[in-house]
Order: sequence, then structure tokens, then C-alpha cells
Amino acid sequence: MLGSKSSLGESMLEQLLVKDFALSHKNTLECQSGMTCITGETGAGKSLTVDALSLILGGRADANMVRTNCDKAELCASFNIEHNEKALAFLKAHDLLDEDKSLVIRRVILKDGKTKAYINDTPCTLANLKELTQSLIAIHGQHASIKLIDKSNQLALVDAFGKLKKEVDSVNEAFDKYNSNRTLLQQLSDEQVAGASNFKTLKFELDALNALDLKEGDYETINRDYDALMHQSQAQDAIALAQGVLENDEHNIIDILSSRISDLSKVAIFAKDSINPIIDDLSNAATLLDAAREKLDSLSLKANPALVDELSEKLAKCHELSRRFNVQPNELYKIKDKLEKDLEHFLSLKEQIAKLTSLVKQYRDDYEQKALELSKKRIETALLMSKEVTDSIKTLALENGVFKVQVEFDTTCRPRKNGRDNVTFLFSANLGQEPLELGTVASGGELSRLALAIEVLTSFANDTNTLVFDEVDTGISGRTASAVGTLLRKLGKNVQVITVTHLPQVAACAHHQFLVTKEQADNEAQSHVKALDEEGRITELSRMMGGNVVTEATLDSARALLKESAL
Repeated sequence: MLGSKSSLGESMLEQLLVKDFALSHKNTLECQSGMTCITGETGAGKSLTVDALSLILGGRADANMVRTNCDKAELCASFNIEHNEKALAFLKAHDLLDEDKSLVIRRVILKDGKTKAYINDTPCTLANLKELTQSLIAIHGQHASIKLIDKSNQLALVDAFGKLKKEVDSVNEAFDKYNSNRTLLQQLSDEQVAGASNFKTLKFELDALNALDLKEGDYETINRDYDALMHQSQAQDAIALAQGVLENDEHNIIDILSSRISDLSKVAIFAKDSINPIIDDLSNAATLLDAAREKLDSLSLKANPALVDELSEKLAKCHELSRRFNVQPNELYKIKDKLEKDLEHFLSLKEQIAKLTSLVKQYRDDYEQKALELSKKRIETALLMSKEVTDSIKTLALENGVFKVQVEFDTTCRPRKNGRDNVTFLFSANLGQEPLELGTVASGGELSRLALAIEVLTSFANDTNTLVFDEVDTGISGRTASAVGTLLRKLGKNVQVITVTHLPQVAACAHHQFLVTKEQADNEAQSHVKALDEEGRITELSRMMGGNVVTEATLDSARALLKESAL
């Protein structure tokens, strides 16, 4: 193999096992340092490796990824993380760190589309998987040129190039504080406006309840006292009637009875045996009636109509208010408590709003300061990025190309995530031509080269040690293709590079090469991957150069290309 491991960037991805995944029955890629390319005929399954790595990173899966007539697909990736502080910290924090500091990530896709993920044979969530793999692999796809003209992506690329994550996070933290408190302030202000319109009604209702002054259990007491007084009045009337019978000056029953006893006594001598017992009975009755009269006279029951009226009025008011508030009379005290709290809250809003207004201003000032500081660093980054991308694209057959990053601090917009900067990528392909907005002047081929240059440069700026490029060389050929290959090979001296390509000029620049083929076996198509030695690479390069036709001439050209690219 061309190049040596010791002279190249550290290998991160050491092995990738793909089993029953799409067209692949079982394939293993032993990955090494430097630049590795994956080649093969169209439709052979070159991009399956990229798809597998995307799933290892926590990408979305579906049932179609499982090979026909299989119950599941399995993907397994082994990494060297000996010097990856972020990965080691994550594993330690989640109690997943082995003694040998190894890392194995496994993803299983069931035929019903459900998936399972494992970190060092321990089940994990996709969120955890994504968090861990951020520092392991970065995948740059075929659509990078399309993303390049997206303003939001342009801003992200500038931040990535300048390693401004810390500053961006600080701005976003300040924004979140400002925005959440501003939202709360608006809610309190709306409450105050609504409360002001209801204040008179609230105060009136509370005054009515305060006048009644009901506490828990008071209604039951009032109702009980009223019933007692009403029965007391009825008892007084009955006593008066009884007293009238016993004490009437003219017709009281005791006097009448005494008179009749006197009358009977006068004639008792004529019928002593029959009349005397009657006299005795009537005398006893008179005695009892007299005793009853004395007891009635001793009773102190007195009617209290004023108190009855007072309690009756309170009960009527209770029933009126209970209908107004749609509660039972014995629950009115709860309404009073609620209205008191509502009134207290309304009266406190003024002070709350004053304090929160001051706090929102403080958070706004903090945001503006941090956004301004971030903008200054973005401007510095823009100048450096403009120069380095311009220098890089000159090696990609854009000798007269000029790339410029424009950063404008927007003071007219409301505070927002990621600061106040509007970032625009400008480009000019020709001498004397003023750089204009990228999407309006760059051709598809120029966009592809720009995207590659930017991605390579941002990759240098990031901490990820394995970079995957999926046919980012689409739309280029010839000398430009050689320049792209040279750029990726150069990148491979610092980080591990894996690229899927259909261009022999790019493939020849790789330190290692895998060939993907598709064969018919057991009445189904199967994709196979194998590492190529030098002779195998020459044959494959010859095929790529000759349009699938290998001749002595293409073999000689392949040898020359491989030798030249290794220099």
C-alpha cells in the first residue's frame, strides 16, 4: 500500500461490519489511517458504506434497509478513541468506558423497521448515540453544494471554520434568558390589562362576601341557629295558648274545675259513695293543672324577632351569592379566599412588572453585548476564510476565482438565536468581475468545488478525526479531479478520510482502496466489498479509465496515474 500508517493521521474508525444490510450479506471493512477510497460500478452499492455509517451516527432507519428474507440487519463499528477526550468523557460519564478504552457501536434494524442501538454492548438511546458520535465521524454528502447556497448553512460554516461554538452558545444562552423573561413580562402585562377591566367587578364581589364575612362552617351555624329560633317562636306561641287556658281571668279551666268540685261537694251527702271518688279525681286534676300552670309561668322563652330577621337576611344573601358564583352556600368562603388572592395578585402585578422590566433590559443588554462580540469574531473569521477558500479553489481549476464571506450586523431585527449577523457567500470566477451572491453566479461544477474546499477547510478547523465524503466530486473531471484527489490526500495526512468516488483521478490519490461489486447469488443480488492490493488497484483504475473496458493501454495509464498521484 502507498503511504505508511505512522506518517498519516491517526485512525479513528478501525472496522465496519455490515450484515444483511440492503444488498450486503456480510462485508467487513478494515479501515486504516490516511485517505481511503471506495469505488465500483454504478449500482454496485458503493454508498452502502456511507449509509451504514450514517446509521452508526444515529441516523434514521427503515424496514427497507433489511436484506430480503432476513429478520434483521446489523451494523457494527469499532473505533480507536485513545486520544479522543470528548468520547472518553462521554463514556466515563455514562459508565460505559472499558479498561482498554475501546469503543464498539452496534445498530440493529428489525424487519418491522424498529431499531436497537448499543454502546460497548450496552443498550442506549439514539440521542446518546448522536451525542457520542459527534466527535467521531463527520459525513459530507453529495448535496453539499446545494446546502452551500443556504444562508443558514453559510452562517454555520463560518462558525465551524472559526471554532465559534463557545461564543455562539453564549449568545444563545443570553437570548434564551432574554426571550423567556420577555415572554413572561408580556404575559404579566396582558394580565394587568385584563385585570384592570375586571377590577371593579372583583372588588364589588369581594366587598359583598366581606360584608357577609363567612368562614368555613359559618353557613351551617347560621342555618342551625335560624332553625332553632324559628322553633322557639312556635314554642312561645303554644305556651301562650296553654297559659291562656289555665290563667284566663274569666274562663280559666282551673277556676271552672274548682267551681264544679264545689258544686259536687254540696250534693255529695246524697250520693257519697259515687260522688266523692269523682270529687277526688277532679281535685287531683286541679292540682296537676295548677302545677302545670306554675311550670309554664317559670319558662323564660322569649321571642327574638330581630335576630330571626337578621339570620333570615344572612341566609337569603348566602343563597343569592351562591347562585351568582354557582357554588353551594357552604362553599362561599372558598370563593372569598380565591377573590382575595386574585385581588392580591392583581395589586402585586405592578411591582412584578417593574422588577421584570428591569431584568429584561439587563438580559437584553447582555445579549446585545455578546452578539456584538460574536460579530467581531465572525468578521475576523470571514476575512481568514475568504482568503483560505480563495487559495484552495485555485488548486481546483478556479485560478481566477475569488471567494468572499460578507458579514453584516443587523441592528433592525429583534433579538434572535445565533446573534444579529447576516452571512452571505460571494463568488467571482473571472478576473475583473465583482463577487456576487454565490447562488446567482456559480455553476454546478463551481459550487461542487467550492463546497469541497470549504468542507475540507472546516474539517481542519473541527475536532472530528474521521471524515467521510460521498461522491463530493460529482460534476468534475480531468485536471480538476486530480486537484480534488490531491486535496483529499493532503487532508488524509491529518485526519482519516473515507471517500466514495467514480473518478480514477481521485481514487489514485488514496492511500487505500476498496472495490464494491454486485453479483447474482441464490437468485438475488449481493454486494461485496474487498480491499485492493496494488495490482488490484491498477486493474480497478484501468476499468474506471476505460469505461469498464480494461486494455493494456488503460492498464499502463492506470500505473502511471497511481505512481504520479503518490508523489
